Amino acid sequence: MVSESIEKIVQWRKKETLLNVTLKKYLRGKLVSKIEYFDTPLGEKIIIYCARPRLVLGRANERLNEIVRILKEQLGFKNPQVEAVPVDNPLLDANIVAELIATRLEKFGSKAARKIMIRLAEQIMNAGAKGVEIKITGKVIGERSSTIRYALGYMKKSGEVNKTGIRKAVEIAKLPQGVVGVQVRILPPETKLPDEVVLKEIYEINPEELERIDPEIAKRFKESMEG
Repeated sequence: MVSESIEKIVQWRKKETLLNVTLKKYLRGKLVSKIEYFDTPLGEKIIIYCARPRLVLGRANERLNEIVRILKEQLGFKNPQVEAVPVDNPLLDANIVAELIATRLEKFGSKAARKIMIRLAEQIMNAGAKGVEIKITGKVIGERSSTIRYALGYMKKSGEVNKTGIRKAVEIAKLPQGVVGVQVRILPPETKLPDEVVLKEIYEINPEELERIDPEIAKRFKESMEG
């Protein structure tokens, strides 16, 4: 019974991965973050998370029919229901930013790489990020492969924050001189850092919470409030 459940999860994951690879290839340049699917009584629910739903489906949903055709003919979906959903802030989504950099490199060439990195990094910080790091690797400058890097703000390279608190993405750009890799790391505003200190006003302090942290300080706090 357990093995059957595990097998179902594995098959579902494989299908979702193939779904992402196939549809993202067709929707390249449309700034797609990720694609999820769920089995429902009415058929398969496909959710495309993106920067702009109209860019994905078309102004009059003209691209929707082609998406449904791909889902049925290439991926074996029987009755796919497709929905495009905008992400909260595209500039804080590493997948969207990585694709944006790759498509701009393909459009403007490797000579514009540093300008593209700087401009997007500034926009990401203005969108509320605590930190951003962008790397482009390949024949960007000269004939030899090299890596150019641009970073702003704070970026954790190890520990729990690096594992779970940083949004990461990798993309490729096909240029005349060869394939170039794009790596994006974004530290979003909601990620709490271990060395981050938050100062509270006295009216914001919760006595019960303070009691759990340090009973002695809680006692002094209570005395000062009563006095």
